[in-house]
Amino acid sequence: MAEQIPFSLIEKLLMKLGSSIYGEIGLMYGVRNELGKLQDKLSMIKAVLVDAEEQQQRSHAVATWVQRLKDVVYDADDLFDDIATEELRRKTEVQGRIAGQVGDFFSSSNHLAFRFKMGHRIKDIRERLDDIANETSKFNFISSVISDVPKSHKIVGRDENKREIIELLMQSSTQENLSMVTTLAQLVYNDQGCGNLRLEQLQKRLQEKLDGKRYLLVLDDVWNEDKRKWGQFITLLPVGANGSKILVTTRSTRVASVIGIDSPYIVEGLKDDESWDLFETIGKEIVKMCKGVPLVIATLGGMLYFNTQERHWLSIKKNKNLMIQLKKLLVQLWMAQGYLQPSDENIDLEDVGNQYFEDLLSRSLFHKVENKDDNNILSCKVHDLIHDLAQSIAKSEVIIVTDDVKTISQRIHHVSLFTKPNEMLKDLMGKPVRTFFMDTDFVVDHDSSINKFISSLKGLRVMKMEFLPYKAVSSLAKLSHLRYLDISYGCFENLPNAITRLKHLQTLKLFYCSDLKELPRNMKKLINLRHLEIDLHNKLSYMPRGLGELTNLQTLPLFWVGNDSGNPGTTEWVGQLQIKNLSNARGSEAKEANLEGKQSLEYLRLDWEGQEATDESEEDESEEDESEEAVLVMESLQPHPNLKELFIFYYTGVRFPNWMMNDGLDLLLPNLVKIQIWYCDRSKVLPPFAQLPSLKYLSLWSLNAMEHMNDYPSSAKPFFPSLKTLQLSHLPNLKGWGMRDVAAEQAPSYPYLEDLRLDNTTVELCLHLISVSSSLKSLSITRINDLISLPEGLQHVSTLQTLRIEYSSGLATLPDWIGRLTSLSELHIEHCHNLTSLPEEMRSLRHLHTLEIYGCPYLYERCQKETGEDWPKISHIPEIIIRRW
Repeated sequence: MAEQIPFSLIEKLLMKLGSSIYGEIGLMYGVRNELGKLQDKLSMIKAVLVDAEEQQQRSHAVATWVQRLKDVVYDADDLFDDIATEELRRKTEVQGRIAGQVGDFFSSSNHLAFRFKMGHRIKDIRERLDDIANETSKFNFISSVISDVPKSHKIVGRDENKREIIELLMQSSTQENLSMVTTLAQLVYNDQGCGNLRLEQLQKRLQEKLDGKRYLLVLDDVWNEDKRKWGQFITLLPVGANGSKILVTTRSTRVASVIGIDSPYIVEGLKDDESWDLFETIGKEIVKMCKGVPLVIATLGGMLYFNTQERHWLSIKKNKNLMIQLKKLLVQLWMAQGYLQPSDENIDLEDVGNQYFEDLLSRSLFHKVENKDDNNILSCKVHDLIHDLAQSIAKSEVIIVTDDVKTISQRIHHVSLFTKPNEMLKDLMGKPVRTFFMDTDFVVDHDSSINKFISSLKGLRVMKMEFLPYKAVSSLAKLSHLRYLDISYGCFENLPNAITRLKHLQTLKLFYCSDLKELPRNMKKLINLRHLEIDLHNKLSYMPRGLGELTNLQTLPLFWVGNDSGNPGTTEWVGQLQIKNLSNARGSEAKEANLEGKQSLEYLRLDWEGQEATDESEEDESEEDESEEAVLVMESLQPHPNLKELFIFYYTGVRFPNWMMNDGLDLLLPNLVKIQIWYCDRSKVLPPFAQLPSLKYLSLWSLNAMEHMNDYPSSAKPFFPSLKTLQLSHLPNLKGWGMRDVAAEQAPSYPYLEDLRLDNTTVELCLHLISVSSSLKSLSITRINDLISLPEGLQHVSTLQTLRIEYSSGLATLPDWIGRLTSLSELHIEHCHNLTSLPEEMRSLRHLHTLEIYGCPYLYERCQKETGEDWPKISHIPEIIIRRW
């Protein structure tokens, strides 16, 4: 089986070797020349890797060569990681010590010994790489750095385009440039009338050979849309003789505009018969590669569908660029293994990974994707065949340990353990494992066995170990290369401070750690931490100080405010944030969170639950102070305009902050899609949520003092222009939305409202909302005891599909006009004790397929199958469920 070549890892090593930081390290350790030689050899080897990957399919000797290369590359990665760890340790030690201690540290024998040891390791790796590089000549590897222009393959359906382009090139104008929107440059270049210079020769001798001469310069597949950069490039070109031409090909019309082409040569798509010729000449060879496996055929078909360029099809046929990129992505946690290579240092690794994911998804390598309403991906799956393919490619490196596995390769790098740990731990100890997953409990004879095992995995980058016992936590500090650590369901009360030695740690997951009371006090030393993922299933009451100093931190979904808590400060939250125990916060502290500057924050939950009880004698004064402080805190927590979801729980302020109450909320939160406000008992006036242009979901629950919404009746702004779901529950004093509700004829409608849920509200509010909601699909009426009949306005809602009536004791009968609800498909009636019968018009509900009646004693008797008086009215309904209680 062919070996997987760690292309991204090699690229990462070359980037490190070429950086100024490693230049300084080379000087410090006295190995600058060694690092330079290492870089040269690795660059030379990189140039032949594409050909080596193909040759190893048929040559055992090449496969062995690749395996040796992998061993050296992994060792080199560990080496550079160790150097980086030492540098990070020195940096944090310097920051934490006084000047005299710093001097002792730098002059210590430990540091000198480390330099000596690293120097020997660098030399050893360089010599091993020399041996590998020296063998490339005997395999006759072909370099892929600069490739010749292909001349032999057939190009279908472009003879007429070729003729027209050559005519344009042969015109005598000295000023004319030429651009086209698809690629024909290589075909034109190969024509005898355009000379015989090779492309790479043109690249190398551009300045010295073109000046004053007649030339054709081909710029193929241009994507740069920066006019300034294009201008800089043009100034580098020498002035050629009359008749010189620049031929630019691009798939972007904007590129043609930036270059300055008013009328680019547009190449139309192939005709049907020409397309079939192309598919036959290339597609048939691709089909042969699929070996008759339908999933593989469908997957490649998806890839080809999204890129119809001939050369892309040829690259699939030749099994080059695309497959090289995909192999390493299907079997690793990309960021932790160093597989994500941003093209720009300002691009986040997460953005690069997201793009990789989208590429895989578009090519059908992932499937069964589940989306939220806002199209964010929740989950997806990899087909069994794709999973098997990935395993076969990385067979020598990846193993899933089950009861059937008896031996483990010495070169194993990625391990998932699904058997009793006792039986396999000894075989794994000391191996170059970089990924370790285990979802089962540790079953060992002694605690020391756990520590010894974990400590032996010194090259580990990724670890997921659920139900980790407390005794084993401290041994994690020895895994200096660790980037990803998931110890969810752990059986420990605290994480020891020693874990902050993991200077490379990027991701820490602590879900369902029910005993966890405290995080390490020196969390700020985890300077590369990007994602601290934690949930509510723990006993945490505060967050450690210094989290705001973690400038790379993006994910911190929960933050507990306590007396000893730090401040999130510069944390660049991405995604979601819940702030708990805000009753412990002060306005000045909340301002430091700078939520207004967190542009990547989309979900925000603010929670005041957890206020400590006070003595009755101090209750009134305490409540007033608490309420004022809550308003100050809320004033300081204004989010960025990019926020999409806002949740407020147990807010104790008597009013909402000014930034929420002023006219212009639509400009402050233009992207807000969802709002939930629950258990806020003191505020009487709602913010003007009706202004929000993107709001689709509004849920108000248990707002006992709420009377109306701040509406600004003079405003010409639309009223709930996007609202689809409205839930109003336990609002005993809410009379209406605002001044525009005064008269029905003045009341605005809800043009897109589809789902209305009313629970324990006033009858007046219920009648009003239904009268102005003409597009409802679902209506729920619960605990409105004064309602004696369904609102008359409901009969005109022809779109209604689901009607739910619950715990409405005043309802005695359903109206005769219910038959007009011609779209009704589901009717649920629960605990309406005084509802005595169903109307005859139930027979008219021909689309009704589900009827559920619970806890309605009269209807229970009248709707019994065959014998009940109302049975003939409902017998046409396919699904009927009737229960006494």
